[in-house]
Amino acid sequence: TKREPQYGYTVVFHDHESYSSTIPSGFWLSPGSIYKVDLSLTKEFREPPPAGTCDPTRVNNTYGRYEENSCIAQCRDDVLMEKCGCVHVSPPHPHNVPDKLYRGCTLQEWATCGLRAYKDWVVEYSNVKRLQTDCNCPPTCTEIQYKAQMSSSQLSKFYAEGKAARLPPGYESAQDVLENLLIIDILFTSMQISEIREIVTYGWGNFLGDVGGVLGLFLGASMFTIIEFTQFIVCAVLRSCCGLNDKSRQHSPLTSNENL
Repeated sequence: TKREPQYGYTVVFHDHESYSSTIPSGFWLSPGSIYKVDLSLTKEFREPPPAGTCDPTRVNNTYGRYEENSCIAQCRDDVLMEKCGCVHVSPPHPHNVPDKLYRGCTLQEWATCGLRAYKDWVVEYSNVKRLQTDCNCPPTCTEIQYKAQMSSSQLSKFYAEGKAARLPPGYESAQDVLENLLIIDILFTSMQISEIREIVTYGWGNFLGDVGGVLGLFLGASMFTIIEFTQFIVCAVLRSCCGLNDKSRQHSPLTSNENL
C-alpha cells in the first residue's frame, strides 16, 4: 500500500514472498469510500527453453522470489550502484545475492546523483523504440497472481457521524471521517486455485510425422524409402570418387589367384 496525495492510496495484491511495485499495477482508493474486493488465486506455469522463454535457474534475487518486477528493481539498483555507488532504498533480501553489496544513499548523495541517475534509467528503460533493454529479465517459470474485482460506494454521512464518536481524538466531525477514512473488505471468491500451464502441443515428433505424411502423400515415399535412397546416393558418390565399380570387384579375386 502506498499513499498518494492526488487520490489517496494505491493498493496492490501480491504473494507475500514476491516483490510488487505500485507504479505498473495497483488500484486507486480514495478516502470517504468503502471498497469490496473479490480475489481469486491463479498459478501460471511456463515452459523453459527451447519451447518456452522462462529461465528455471533464476529462483531468488535481492527482492525475494524471482519475478519480472523484482528483476527490474534489481537491475535499477545495479545501475544506481554503478553510477552513484548507492541505491535509493536497500533491498530487503541482499543475502540472496551475496556477491553484490548495496548501500542506501544519503540525502545528499540522492540529491546530487541518485535522483538524476534514476530518472535517466526510467527514461531509458521505458523507451519503446529500443528492441532490447539492459535488464535481462525473462518471465518466471512459476508465477502466482491474485486477480481482483473491485466495487465501491461512498460512505454515508450517518455512518461517518457514528464513526467519529468512536475514533481517537482528531476525528471531531463526520467531515473529518469522510476526508481521512476509507474501508476495504477483502474476500476470496473461491478457495480453489486456477492453474494455467504452457504445454508443447507441436514438437519435433509432430513435425517429423507431418513431413513423413506429406512425402508419403505426394511422393509415395516412406521413412525406409528415404533411408534407402540416401544409402544409394552415398554409395554412388563413393564409387564415383574412389573408382569402385562392379568390374573391379569381379576381377580382384582372379588377379589374386594368378599371383599365386
